[in-house]
Amino acid sequence: MNNTNSDIYEMLDTLSLPVAAQRFSELTHSPELVNYTAFQFIREVLEPQYIETLNRRFETNLRLSSLINKGALVENLKTGNGRIYNDATVQQVLEFHFAENRQNVGIYGVTGAGKSYFLSACCVEACRRNYRCKFVDYSDLLDELIVLNRQKDLNRYRKRIKYYARIQLLFIDDFAISRYSEEGIKILYHLLKLRDDLELPQFLAANTHPMSGESNLVMRMNAMES
Repeated sequence: MNNTNSDIYEMLDTLSLPVAAQRFSELTHSPELVNYTAFQFIREVLEPQYIETLNRRFETNLRLSSLINKGALVENLKTGNGRIYNDATVQQVLEFHFAENRQNVGIYGVTGAGKSYFLSACCVEACRRNYRCKFVDYSDLLDELIVLNRQKDLNRYRKRIKYYARIQLLFIDDFAISRYSEEGIKILYHLLKLRDDLELPQFLAANTHPMSGESNLVMRMNAMES
């Protein structure tokens, strides 16, 4: 490797681009180097680093989301296997315009219709698209916040509810499936109001229609009759 190439390799490595640096070294030692245009060479150097960075971000987003079913795939969100989907609405959801437009999404239907899987698959895809997500169960969410709200020092409660309020996409499974006291309902309203003020959407899965408002995107899911 000549001095110029060595300098470029060191620059890439110093910029924390080790994959690009390795690819640069490989290409500069390859007899095929003469076949590349300048733009092709730059792409060949940077593309592996780009892909590695995207994969690392996805893995980090997925880990921080607290999602249990990390293997859920959007490719499976189609009618079949005992489930019925509105394909047009599914496609609309998967374009993720709702996130850009600060639009809430709700899916509802009977138990076994596939709501939790749908929610999980959308969460996985959102993480892949580099959204900061959190996947929570409705009861777990409210139980946690109620306990913190009853403590003498409310700093932990305030910090935690602000944390949920600032998540880019909040996925809540089994929404409103359990009845809560006035305290719990007030906490839920507080959280949703904070998110609404920040114009951050939530994605809800429920047994019954989970929201009102024409601006929201709602889809009903049904299980196939056996």
